[in-house]
Amino acid sequence: MSVKKILILFILFITANSCVFADEEIKAQNNAYRHNNLGLMYLDENYYFGAIKEFQIAIDLVPDKQASAAFYVNLGKTYEKIGHPELAKPCFEKAVSLNVLCFDYYLTLAQNYKTLGIASEKLTEFQNKEYHPLNDILVGLLYIQEGNVSTGITVLDEFCNKEPNLIVTAGVKNYINKIAEEKL
Repeated sequence: MSVKKILILFILFITANSCVFADEEIKAQNNAYRHNNLGLMYLDENYYFGAIKEFQIAIDLVPDKQASAAFYVNLGKTYEKIGHPELAKPCFEKAVSLNVLCFDYYLTLAQNYKTLGIASEKLTEFQNKEYHPLNDILVGLLYIQEGNVSTGITVLDEFCNKEPNLIVTAGVKNYINKIAEEKL
């Protein structure tokens, strides 16, 4: 056989075999992001049923990862949009438990407690819990939700002084500044 034919057969052999080797690993986290993004698109189109299903699929793919907190929040906000804040509550609580350093999740949860009319009950519950510095965030926010803005700001400010190096502290400080500006 000529060298040209051998080279052509070799190239055909290599290209034919390269198609056989596929990435067989299923990447659940990548698929979860895709479902979450599809849910956000459905939400923009006011297709709430589709959005709920897509967020739930994203959560089912990676239920206990820190990144899943965003999926839980999206699901909770969708439930709130359709008038079911009671279904949103466990979503927001799960989001806070998965990502304790995201201030927005605490704020969303506190607002949900107010919507449900259980803010004062939850305030008492968090005040009576064994001390954990991150509980102060929710305590301060619940004071503010209940209308006791000065006490809430004081609790949040004390948290910032005790825990200046946490990632969540920057969000707390920004919120305090926003509330202080609104109060003036």
